[in-house]
Amino acid sequence: MTILYFAPIYYNDMKQRPQQIAECLAKKHKVYYVEPTVSLMRWLLKGGRTFAGMRQMVSDNLTVLRLNGCLTVHKSIEILDLCGVNSLSELWQLRRLIRECDLVWTGYSGWYPLIRHWKHVPVLFDKMDEEAMLVSSRLWRMTLKRNQRKILHMADIVTVTAVQFYEERKAKKKKAYLIPNAVSDSFVSGIGAHGVSFGRLGKAKAFGYIGTIGEWFDEAVIEKLLELDSEYEIYLAGRNYRHPILHPRVHYLGILENEKLPALLETFDVCLYNFKKSPLLSTINPVKIYEYLALNKPVLAVTSKETLRFQDYLALYEDVEEIADIIRHGFCRPFKDAQSHRQFLLQNSWAARTEQIEQILREEVFGR
Repeated sequence: MTILYFAPIYYNDMKQRPQQIAECLAKKHKVYYVEPTVSLMRWLLKGGRTFAGMRQMVSDNLTVLRLNGCLTVHKSIEILDLCGVNSLSELWQLRRLIRECDLVWTGYSGWYPLIRHWKHVPVLFDKMDEEAMLVSSRLWRMTLKRNQRKILHMADIVTVTAVQFYEERKAKKKKAYLIPNAVSDSFVSGIGAHGVSFGRLGKAKAFGYIGTIGEWFDEAVIEKLLELDSEYEIYLAGRNYRHPILHPRVHYLGILENEKLPALLETFDVCLYNFKKSPLLSTINPVKIYEYLALNKPVLAVTSKETLRFQDYLALYEDVEEIADIIRHGFCRPFKDAQSHRQFLLQNSWAARTEQIEQILREEVFGR
């Protein structure tokens, strides 16, 4: 099978769901991973990645493409393109693959103006987040909302990461498959050198967080931890878009390579998932939770529809004031033995998730 995979992120960015699934699919199928197009207008305004096209052979079955954007306009004004002229250049560049592909796969509704032309092959839409909540441009929010409605209508298969999305589709009597996120094989391999502890946990002193720090990051949790004990040290690893917390016991580690994360997490006594309560929270199925649990680390996490699914493994709080009680009772490791830990890893691998989706395709699309 030849799969045209329209991705929401660049292949060489921090590895997330799109790259993980594309790589798993490429073990059996031919996959063309199409990166977001950089328009000439965007490049002139912001610089960065070139608007020129690019082709990279990652393996025999996985090719990364970036289409030339010299004839496309900035996506934020695409809502004004009523005739679909902005996608013509991209269509021309993909004309051979239009004829050859057996499946179109996308995780981003920004690709709808292009994908709507694929009426002869099945389309799978992998709804990963509420895209309109993550952008600041009003025009682009309107565009994404419009595109998502249309792509949800045209898709032959809809997969979703979060219970919230699944329930919304069910309420509308629309079919969707819940396929959560997972932990990567490379992350699990990185654990091997450091091992996973199943022993008793002593007094927690080092609290750590990995991931982007944005407006969703609840700094009140950090302040509460600093207030509770003068020995607590806080370590924050990832890109920071907020004003840093200026405190001698708060340490910003910056962006780290994925291979270095298991070793870093091993130094934390307790891992943090401290997002603010907001409509966005219940739409996030956090990869970091899977990574924390893969190392059998105690996790202090805000309660949401998604973290409730892990409630047997996490220390959950509704309000920051509950954290003192949680700490007073002490933290426990999520898994008591190697067998239950290994079972969690097998059930929550990207290979397992991809196999679930392939089974759906066999039953719902190609087995008809």
